[in-house]
Amino acid sequence: MRIGVNLYPSVGGSGYVATRLGQHLTDKGHIIHFITYQRPFSMMWQQTKGVHVDLVDRFDYPLFGAIGPPYTMALTSKIIKVAKAAELDVLHAHYAIPHAMAAYMAREIVNLPYVVTLHGSDVHSLGLDPAYQPVVQYTVEKADGVTAVSEFLKKKAIEELGIERDIKVIPNFIDTTQFSRVKGVRLVVESGCVSVRREDEAIEISPDEKILLHASNFREVKRIVELIEIMRIIVNENPKARLIIAGDGPTRIDVERRIEKLKLCNNVHLLGVKSNMQEIMCSADLLLLNSTLEGMPLVLLEAMACSLPVVTTPAGGIPELVRAGKDGFVTKGYENEEFAEAVLGLLNNDDERRRLGHAGRLRANDFDSKKIVPMYEKVFEEVLEKK
Repeated sequence: MRIGVNLYPSVGGSGYVATRLGQHLTDKGHIIHFITYQRPFSMMWQQTKGVHVDLVDRFDYPLFGAIGPPYTMALTSKIIKVAKAAELDVLHAHYAIPHAMAAYMAREIVNLPYVVTLHGSDVHSLGLDPAYQPVVQYTVEKADGVTAVSEFLKKKAIEELGIERDIKVIPNFIDTTQFSRVKGVRLVVESGCVSVRREDEAIEISPDEKILLHASNFREVKRIVELIEIMRIIVNENPKARLIIAGDGPTRIDVERRIEKLKLCNNVHLLGVKSNMQEIMCSADLLLLNSTLEGMPLVLLEAMACSLPVVTTPAGGIPELVRAGKDGFVTKGYENEEFAEAVLGLLNNDDERRRLGHAGRLRANDFDSKKIVPMYEKVFEEVLEKK
């Protein structure tokens, strides 16, 4: 099949899943055209045979000064051009806003069937905003196929977004042969800088120092400011605990200010956006995710594949991935004190951390790409059979 893919190319779960899926599909002989405004972040350092990146044309004009260029129209035009030139069979729109609308318009013009995959905030928050909801609802409803990454999102789409058509749940996935535990590495702080070193080369490793890790796009729903407050509780009990935060985004300045206010500059370190997350995860003792809403966070799946035990909340689709007490620690609610208590309990229990890390790895095998990617192939095939 020749498959066009609409995605956000920046750092984030939906774009990362879309890119990985495209790469796995090329391994199976399909041709992929990523249609977006810049080369996807996760492809910056690699070339993949069978993958094409078709960049959307930008046209700045004084009339657009206050609102910016009309991206959805430019994206639709690019889809049409690629569909004709590459003879696309189907279009896969990841994240409904604005990709479902662009896909719908392209189908109306060149009869290209499209599949929409719902990832999270395009359903449970942004998609419900009155500024977007009518168009999101219509263009998802009219799609040739619809998938969601969790049962939670499927339920939200039906009950709150008003989708009446069939939605197939296809969870996020990971290549467990590539994403696994890397031994002999450790995150260390030397002269105020955080780096990954081999354990036999790092001279400042303290056996009592525990490394906590968080990785996200710094949006309010991720509650990183609250995570800093949780860290204050943890450090009061365990002064050698360190929190390493990877990523960037809109709440970064608030996070920095809270770190300074709570006098945690020696215990909390901001890494920024990193491409070596596998090594970083394998260098930590726990992964922390304190969100209030999630579809099915890829960061948890990555951590579990690396045998890194996780502490998380029961937000959205998380319990479909992390079964409380079995594959990781899932809090009952969202209170800072409860979360801090869970972290401290695991920091003081090496055996339990090892058990949860091993169980998490076994759980990640259930979401291996070899099991999940064929589910997308089947959706595409069913759509083409109806064409």
